[in-house]
Amino acid sequence: MTFAKLRAEPSFTLRDGVRLAHFEAGSRTPELAPLLLINGWTGDHGIFTPQIVHFLRERRVVAVNLRGHGASDAPEQEYTMAGFADDVAWQCRTVGLEKPVVIGHSFGGAVALELCGRNPDLAAGLVMIDSMVMVPAAMRDQANIRQLLQDIGGPDYSAMSQAHAWEIGCDFDDPRRRRKIFETYILEPCLTTPQHVAYSAIRNFILDYDPAPAAAACKIPMAYISADVPAIEAGRDLERLKRFCPQMLTAKTLLAGHFNTIEVADQVNAMIERFLAVGLGPTTMRPERL
Repeated sequence: MTFAKLRAEPSFTLRDGVRLAHFEAGSRTPELAPLLLINGWTGDHGIFTPQIVHFLRERRVVAVNLRGHGASDAPEQEYTMAGFADDVAWQCRTVGLEKPVVIGHSFGGAVALELCGRNPDLAAGLVMIDSMVMVPAAMRDQANIRQLLQDIGGPDYSAMSQAHAWEIGCDFDDPRRRRKIFETYILEPCLTTPQHVAYSAIRNFILDYDPAPAAAACKIPMAYISADVPAIEAGRDLERLKRFCPQMLTAKTLLAGHFNTIEVADQVNAMIERFLAVGLGPTTMRPERL
């Protein structure tokens, strides 16, 4: 399964006239929970290419493109966390995805938390990967945050988005490999996400969204995998999230930036494997792994 094939063969469901894209792989194995992958802000399912390739060997894998992202339609509207979560819940029902383990990267992790909080019986477990979830109220009024939002909504949106994506990728990898990862997996969806989608989604998330109700309602097994990105450390606020979700397990990839699902896929895959085998409870383990 190649990255090009993942990009070339999305499937679609139609919700109120809006096409929502997803990619499906693997086979339905009754004793193993399927995986639901949710992309981040201005991204698409390509960010999960190594995870799709790894986990399709045994499990059903469904990777969605959020409304306005990737191959999904991008109507002129407000893009809210509740709206994204309701879309994904609808996609799960439409494609018959029962009790998945929901895995969200970056902004997709916050959507995943909202999804599971609003739909307590939907998922078997939740994994967030380097997500800004509990954005402190004080951050919303910081000059740099206000400037960031102004830039995203302004004429330099494209250049600013590329620079931001490059920065949070961090500088751990070989320069040539880092550039290839950026150009192959990050740049295209970043450039093709319409500005009205990117601006509405991030503005509503930072200025208006309160994740506390979803976090308080989310009682399922949960894991958080962070990366070495100091620029978004304050926005994670894992201590506050853990107060709402004491069942949350935490881990960190070693010497990898925000796009660790690509950069150090072996680490991320191993952590997800361990969560699936142990974190969900003993009934999820296959006999041959005992």
